[in-house]
Amino acid sequence: MAWWKEVFDERWGRLGLESIDPEQTKKETDFIVHVLEIDKDSKVLDLACGMGRHALELARRNFKHVTGLDLTGLYIEKAMLQAKHEGLNVNFVQADMRDIPFRDELDAVFNFYTSFGFFESDKENEKVIEGVFRALKPGGRFLMDIVNRDWIVRNFQRRGWSEYEGDYILEEREFDLVTSYATAIWTFMGKGRKVERKIKHRIYSLHELIALFESHGLKFKEAWGSFDKEPLTWDNRRQKVLAIKE
Repeated sequence: MAWWKEVFDERWGRLGLESIDPEQTKKETDFIVHVLEIDKDSKVLDLACGMGRHALELARRNFKHVTGLDLTGLYIEKAMLQAKHEGLNVNFVQADMRDIPFRDELDAVFNFYTSFGFFESDKENEKVIEGVFRALKPGGRFLMDIVNRDWIVRNFQRRGWSEYEGDYILEEREFDLVTSYATAIWTFMGKGRKVERKIKHRIYSLHELIALFESHGLKFKEAWGSFDKEPLTWDNRRQKVLAIKE
């Protein structure tokens, strides 16, 4: 079974997604709206949306045509329930990110929280970018927020911990400098349970993303190192990259 079908479950939803501060989501959404230059009538896709935190926030701001797409059924169900609870107008779709169900109709697509590079080969990862190109209108904008390979190489640590409300994740990591694939064993611990999951994730430098985007008709526009639009440097763990469909 593909690793991402096992890892993105209720545990990761709780520790990796529900633990994110709502104020952080609002700040990120401010950035998304500003950089993508979208308005209330724009057609927007939150690609690999998880539990839909950005899509839901856009709907709270009265954006009328927002879709969240994710493969994990549990996350989509939770997003739909939250939208119903709040009376929000947002569409959620369970689908593989390599098969985006839009053609030349979206004003903007965004892909956040390092939700790219999951697949076993560069060719399979490229299918996501091909799909983004097909989904966008001419002049449509694509924004990606993803970990910065250059920061990872300079600051690599073999072990790390994270915690949320008494549950823990131990990460034991390796990094292949030839292929730029990061592998890790994630051990989830809490409430008397212990579960191990293996991760394998392609990590990209900015120049690789620029080349990948431009090989599929998405022209690089700008990159930042923070949601305050600071220039991207070695010291930024994450990178925010904007491209436009020519």
